[in-house]
Amino acid sequence: MNTCAVLHTKQKQYDQTEIFFDEALEARQRKLGQDHPAYFESMHELAVLYREQGLYDKAEPLLIEAVEGRRLKLGDSHPHTKESLNNLIELYEARGKPEKAEEWRAKLPQAEAVEE
Repeated sequence: MNTCAVLHTKQKQYDQTEIFFDEALEARQRKLGQDHPAYFESMHELAVLYREQGLYDKAEPLLIEAVEGRRLKLGDSHPHTKESLNNLIELYEARGKPEKAEEWRAKLPQAEAVEE
């Protein structure tokens, strides 16, 4: 994650952080394409920022796309794939949607599942 973005996030300067993440996402899309792992990393970071702000409707589709993209490019057991999947599960738990959390939790390898 960009050092400036981390600093802005810690200081709860979400607008500035969102700008950094949006710019990173656009740059990676332009330079690397929409199927590159770095593109999915930027998407994941932006989604987590939205989740931290309680903007679940904005975070959910980005996390789903990050999970699916990382699964396709990196595999189910890759740490980045698991990271996105765990964040998606946490989003559904925060939204009070345990059935959706369970649906996605089932896609984690058994030993890696998030504890409730």
